[in-house]
Amino acid sequence: MLAQADSLYGRTVVSVAYSSNGPVEKSDVERLVTIRVGLPLTDTETGQTIRNLFATRQFADVQLEATPADGGVAVRILLFRLFRVGALRFSGHRGLSRDELGRVLPFFVGSVYSAAEVEDGAGAIERRLLAEGFPHAAVRPQTVFDTLRFEVRVTYRIESGARARVGPAIFLGPIEPFTAAELLSHARLKPGDRYREAKAVADATRIREFLHREGRLKASVELIAAQPAEDGRILPVYRASVGPQVVFETVGVKASKVQRQIHGMLEGQVLDEDLILQYSEQKQQELQQDGYFRAKVSYSFEQQPDRITVKIDAVGGPKYSVERIVFQGNKSVSDKTLRGLLLTAPRGLPLIAPGRLTDKDLKGDVDAVLGYYQSGGWIDAKVGPAEVADGSKPGRLIVRIPIVEGPKTVVASRTVEGADHADAEQLDKILAVKVGRPFNPNLLRQDVFAIQGYYQNRGWLEASVREEYQVSFDRASAEVTYHVEEGVRSFFGKTIVRGNTTTKTDRIRRLIPWSEGAPFSEDKILEAQRQLSRTGAFRRVDVRPEATDPSLRERNVQIDVQEAKPLSLLYGFGYQYLPEAAENQNDPFVVGGVSTRNLFGGMRSAGLEASVALSGRYRVQASYRDPFLLGFGWPFASVLFAGIETIQTVDLERVGFVNEVWHEFAPHLRGSFRAEYQRSRPTNPENLSFIDISTFSRLDQPIEEAALGTAFFYDRRDDPIDPHHGYYASVAGKYAFPFLTAQAKFTKFATQAVYFLPIGKAVLAVSGRVGGIFPYGGTSIPSSQLEELLVPTAERFFVGGRSTERAFEADLLGIPGSLGLPNVFNATVDYTTLATNKDQNGQTIPPGTGNCGTTKPLNDYNCTAGPRIIGGNGFISINAELRVPIWGNLGGTVFYDAAQVWKDFSSINLRMEGEDGLRQGVGVGLFYMLPIGPLRAEYAWKVTRRVIPFAIADVSKCTAASGCSNPPILGYSSTRESAGQFFVSIGFPF
Repeated sequence: MLAQADSLYGRTVVSVAYSSNGPVEKSDVERLVTIRVGLPLTDTETGQTIRNLFATRQFADVQLEATPADGGVAVRILLFRLFRVGALRFSGHRGLSRDELGRVLPFFVGSVYSAAEVEDGAGAIERRLLAEGFPHAAVRPQTVFDTLRFEVRVTYRIESGARARVGPAIFLGPIEPFTAAELLSHARLKPGDRYREAKAVADATRIREFLHREGRLKASVELIAAQPAEDGRILPVYRASVGPQVVFETVGVKASKVQRQIHGMLEGQVLDEDLILQYSEQKQQELQQDGYFRAKVSYSFEQQPDRITVKIDAVGGPKYSVERIVFQGNKSVSDKTLRGLLLTAPRGLPLIAPGRLTDKDLKGDVDAVLGYYQSGGWIDAKVGPAEVADGSKPGRLIVRIPIVEGPKTVVASRTVEGADHADAEQLDKILAVKVGRPFNPNLLRQDVFAIQGYYQNRGWLEASVREEYQVSFDRASAEVTYHVEEGVRSFFGKTIVRGNTTTKTDRIRRLIPWSEGAPFSEDKILEAQRQLSRTGAFRRVDVRPEATDPSLRERNVQIDVQEAKPLSLLYGFGYQYLPEAAENQNDPFVVGGVSTRNLFGGMRSAGLEASVALSGRYRVQASYRDPFLLGFGWPFASVLFAGIETIQTVDLERVGFVNEVWHEFAPHLRGSFRAEYQRSRPTNPENLSFIDISTFSRLDQPIEEAALGTAFFYDRRDDPIDPHHGYYASVAGKYAFPFLTAQAKFTKFATQAVYFLPIGKAVLAVSGRVGGIFPYGGTSIPSSQLEELLVPTAERFFVGGRSTERAFEADLLGIPGSLGLPNVFNATVDYTTLATNKDQNGQTIPPGTGNCGTTKPLNDYNCTAGPRIIGGNGFISINAELRVPIWGNLGGTVFYDAAQVWKDFSSINLRMEGEDGLRQGVGVGLFYMLPIGPLRAEYAWKVTRRVIPFAIADVSKCTAASGCSNPPILGYSSTRESAGQFFVSIGFPF
């Protein structure tokens, strides 16, 4: 409504103001108002302003008042807020959770309040309770209006009454020759049981399955009602149809097996002749896959009112395998190239290449060869039909594929007409048809879609593209033309956000990848949908563009959201048994936590988790995530942690924090920046005297470190889980500096590049990795502590294992060394055997009871053998792997690994083997593709096995305070490396 509209239209607007009877976001209202100061007041702007404000679903009425002022017109917008559902509660309900009750309601928290919907919700809850066995449930809604916030608190008072018992079931429909009692004997819900609809539905399935087993494959049974009886019981009502008896008469296959297999195909289908035909074709293919290529499966389907007779005749005949595949007429393409296109392969190893032949694969092979020729420019090529003949001996087949190549056609010219507003260079990049390359008619439609996509993502939504080509008389060249009709360009209008009650509209709009007036793009609509869904703040996100305004060529975009629960609670308890702990081996604990996905309405998430054990061990972690760091579109995450946990007999105290921000700089380039502080040290260092701390994993090594780091990842793979072509590269760096109690001083980098090359159906993956650590400063630190303080063990490089060098145990490949031997100072793996005459509790063991040996003095000591991780400051890893498909999701690998870790980066060399060269391994493996990645089993052999000498050192007098720099040597020995290693893991190594 616009007061005094007729006399004031056309006057210049001198001011625009608004008032509201409830809270509104000022910036959002101002953004949706299209009336502008300094411009004439028109009917178009007033109508658009009213539509925009109504579209937010925040207002019951929008009125515009216009009054003369200073020779122009002053506009005032009057807004009248709608009430929204601010809270939803249930009281007195039984048997159903809050979520289950909320799902049946026609509204949700945040939706516009409707008295009719609230009443309908009461009926929906009563119907849901009836399904759960409460036939006398009564539901009364109560509403409380908050006139300051324009929110309504809806409370449903539920009186469920007693849960009813089950009465005798009722069948509607013909069930002869069976009786109701006979059918119900297969139901689990018996008269007198408490009624639940889910159990009654499950019984319908059980009864139908019984009828199918009895040969009634057209039978159907479904629950259609739960009828309350006068005595308070509930009677399940089933619609049933038994159908005719289905009889199978078979040759070459058991009738019971046919019935079972056809029964398995009935899900979502009906038993008819089409289904039997489908089964016969599948059965013939199965026989061919088992080697019976010339198997024949025929059928007949005879239907009578009370009987259906299905006859299946399956004749397998002798088994066959492919002896060889012959191509005839391929003058321009080699046999080797064509064989790489085929699924069919000659007989080889029995389990890997059995040489099976099927009609389906053969047809697919002919189509693949034809597609190869057509994509290579032989547009008139003809391939097939394939011919199958007997081979050189019984059970062998020769497959002949005739080919008529014809002339090869090359693209002589390519023209795009009518593309007045397109960038020629960008179009050239997206078009698959190139001048001078073989002409492939199939690429023309691909180019048409590419050009249409180019225009539609730049606002020309009505653009149409038509392809045309002319081939020369001699079929040697082709001229290609694309005709473009651009149409009219559309732009983004207003972005209207609705449904949010807690989340601030401005925060939502920050995730919108377009601005008002920008060319309209469907890709940006999808990107906004993904961005908002990723926040986790919403249960539902729906981004929908409105129709184009023909006068302005603008499309407003509506963003409907339904907010998720603001809080989540975690609670529980557990028990852990720590056999190696010095005390409190039996240690129960409790776990609790709270998290929010939408802190302060800004789509920020925060959480606090803690676990506390009876012994005093604990873990506390606080986290925070903001999708916009300081207003920018860079996600930020922060984690603070503290705790005490037991590793063997040592209690490690962990304290620290990690702050990280990341950003997608380009479509394929991601980067992150990280600041961290971590301190992990023993609270009972006296126990270090009785264990070997180097046996701890890298994550459990004591460390005190503060560092800044960055990482970049550039990814051009076709598939991140199962790549077949492309490449990726990564680089990461870290700078550690003194802070609080941390003394570590080093800079660190690591980089990797991986390339994937398809070779026929196989994929060759090649990887190279290198890293270096450079300590600095530390001259005032004692030399005995210098290395550990400047570069903590947890930060050093380690190689060996499933992703670097698979012929060696995880982290235990390196330059071997031992106390008392010449190479100990260059060692990155320690093979020293540690001997002590004390037990775990520090008590001296009786003479002659040790496990080191049977002779003096070794039998007075207990020994712990190496090797142990030391790590180094420089490493190289080179890997090559050929991944070959075998059958379906099963594949095999053949690989080569070479890797080494050195004490210092300056010691790196590329020499193979030797005292400090790269260690090599070769191996084979199998993998099976799962939805989350490949499940791998691999075995790798060392190229060179070595005999490694080591010392047996007496560490009985070593303490945490004095260290163990020069213990007495009790003797020397040697060990021979294992031949190789076996690994089972998920995911490719690179």
